[in-house]
Amino acid sequence: MKLYDSLTSDFKEIDLSKVRIYTCGPTVYDYIHIGNARPLILTDIIVRYLESMEIKYKYLLNITDIDDKIINKALEKKISEDEYAKKFTKAFLEDIDSLNIKRPSSVIPISTKINEILSFIYDLVDKDYAYEISGNVYFDISKWENEYGALSNQNIKNLNIGERIEKDENKKNPQDFILWKKTKVGKKWLSKWGLGRPGWHTECALLIDDFFKTSIDIHIGGIDLKFPHHENERIQYMAKNSREISDVWLHNGHLSLENIKMSKSLKNTILVRDYVKEYGSNSLRFIFLNSNYKQPLNITKELIKHSREWLLKIESMLKTVNWSTKVGEIILTNNTPIDDDFNSYKYITKFREILKDDLNTPLAISLIDEMSKSINKQIKTRMLDRTYSKLIDILKILGFSFNIKNLSDKDIEKIKKWREMIHKKNFQKADRLRNELKQENII
Repeated sequence: MKLYDSLTSDFKEIDLSKVRIYTCGPTVYDYIHIGNARPLILTDIIVRYLESMEIKYKYLLNITDIDDKIINKALEKKISEDEYAKKFTKAFLEDIDSLNIKRPSSVIPISTKINEILSFIYDLVDKDYAYEISGNVYFDISKWENEYGALSNQNIKNLNIGERIEKDENKKNPQDFILWKKTKVGKKWLSKWGLGRPGWHTECALLIDDFFKTSIDIHIGGIDLKFPHHENERIQYMAKNSREISDVWLHNGHLSLENIKMSKSLKNTILVRDYVKEYGSNSLRFIFLNSNYKQPLNITKELIKHSREWLLKIESMLKTVNWSTKVGEIILTNNTPIDDDFNSYKYITKFREILKDDLNTPLAISLIDEMSKSINKQIKTRMLDRTYSKLIDILKILGFSFNIKNLSDKDIEKIKKWREMIHKKNFQKADRLRNELKQENII
């Protein structure tokens, strides 16, 4: 698989028997929005592709359940931080299930890895890459000036304090970032520097180091995390292990809503659970897959409408084949799809080549359209070749889930009666039966 690496700004080949993947998970202080879902669906496509190729993988996702936002929300609700974080961790897992996203190999809340985090930080201090002042521990950027900023492609000396870097008078250098934070508020743990809690940027570096025991192959996250989070994560791992943290950095583009960048601060986000309830999970998946993952994406009412129309077209075709084959109006053959010159259409091979080319999912959607046209033509001839079964495989690999009913004997009898009424030109009864079949999600 060829993927675009954000660090080198070049394409890299991933050709392994086992692939190690890490995706940045949520800070569980609220429900996730559709922008949070984009890297998760991106990862899901990779995982499903690997499974289709029978390639093994280990996929780790973190849960940030230690954070000032969680502390403040818990205090506001007058419940414990643990109770609050567990509520939204559960909600997050429900949301990814509702999006038909495969569960990662492991989901780790960072609160379960405090001892490991402390060992990681102690190691950085021992190597003189971090220092302690007044109970806070900071990473010393001056030791890595030539490397820091490479991922986000910027000169750290040009960064303005207060914009992307938190102002702190204790730091030796303005760009230094906190690894361990002294605190009297919220949950805290005992370290050799006193009570405190870990900084956000350390958790991902630690989890990759602890879980995989080596560098990973693919690191996935939104472009908004590139700086400072991923930059800080990378430099810590390099300082501790003297090697790159990941072979490929995969960053997906920003989401906008009606031409305004989506963000919680602007209060213009759409929660995943609200979107799924109103439009269905397939709609969001189609919108993401019908655009290049690296590009910014503007969610509009027209785009949502288009996604719904496309899905309705596919679902209608699938239902037609489902009931037609059960009553014998269409015969599924084992014939290989061929063109006018009797050359085989190798749809699955073509599909895999499309995904191997930096996950060119828009082209995969075009392939589905091409196959759908062929199937609709064949429906009229009442003979279907293996294009149909290949389409089902491709839809599954892309993570689409259509509610096609497994027909009972009673359902089949009703369909036959409906077709009989049409044949007899008893259109009033045929219309009544058709409405019933539609309500029962059969046609």
